Amino acid sequence: MPGYKLYYFNVRGRAELARLILHCAGVPFEDFRFEGKDWPAIKPNMPFGQVPVLEVDGDKMLAQSYTIARYLARQHGLAGQNDWEQSQADMYADCIYDLHGIMRTPTWETDPVKQKELFDKVNEETIQPHLEKIEQHLTKNGSGYLVGQGLTWADIAYYAFFTTPIMTRLGSEVLTKAPHLKKLIELVGNYPNIKKYVETRPVTSA
Repeated sequence: MPGYKLYYFNVRGRAELARLILHCAGVPFEDFRFEGKDWPAIKPNMPFGQVPVLEVDGDKMLAQSYTIARYLARQHGLAGQNDWEQSQADMYADCIYDLHGIMRTPTWETDPVKQKELFDKVNEETIQPHLEKIEQHLTKNGSGYLVGQGLTWADIAYYAFFTTPIMTRLGSEVLTKAPHLKKLIELVGNYPNIKKYVETRPVTSA
């Protein structure tokens, strides 16, 4: 089995999906977390001067959060059972990538009132319409999972996004009209390896 070292700040952020995939698969890895003050010394050694970065076997470096997650999912049986399922999983995961992008402005807003206003606008205009579609897809698939008959990294991506600190704080009612997705998120959260990791991971604000 390859040796993995995952570089990222000591927050969930863009590395959390990769962490969840590795923990779910029961794969040992070095979760190399660092503080902002340490970044200037680390940055020159990263392929594009950014993180997360996955180091494989001590000499191969892979950047870009969803590239890392997709690679790990394919390596450890969480990408789908065939080419079509893999493409579907990629599709759903890319939807979450887009949602992360639109949440950037509310996340970084420091005024609580303005932050709530920004979140409500994003929720109404983008998140809720997306959840309506996801409910339809989950109903059609019928397995309780987004793709095929079992867990994929797409399910983990939805779990990771909807349990981020800001979604937990601002979006406590966001899944009210999405019972199938809510059930899926609970299902993912109860996978033993994921549950154990979540219960013991560092408590961070993001």
